[in-house]
Amino acid sequence: MRIERTVMQFYQETTQWNDTVKNHIYLLSADKSKMFAYVKADSNSVFTFKNPIRIDTRGRRFVAVKNKWNYKIQTQKLNPQWQIKGSKGDVYIIEQTDAGLTCTCTGFKFRYNCKHIKQVDK
Repeated sequence: MRIERTVMQFYQETTQWNDTVKNHIYLLSADKSKMFAYVKADSNSVFTFKNPIRIDTRGRRFVAVKNKWNYKIQTQKLNPQWQIKGSKGDVYIIEQTDAGLTCTCTGFKFRYNCKHIKQVDK
């Protein structure tokens, strides 16, 4: 199934750290793989990136929060994306970028290649 738009959402990080690290609020893509902006823990200002950056969410917890900053979230068409169901039932997002196809699965994060991309590349 092809996804036409990527929906962004603000997420409060709720990860329990072993030290005094404070959790921030992030404006992430629907699959939580890209960060568009963030709000520091002790701030009320939204800091925006010129281009979205990758974020590693492994081992971290997030809860969706309302946009209380009245930040205008753009719902633009991004690179073509597809949802692929994995062999164990997980759903992964394949995205066509300038550098080629990417996948949100763990295997792609380590090897930059996976069987899910091969399903789209046919």
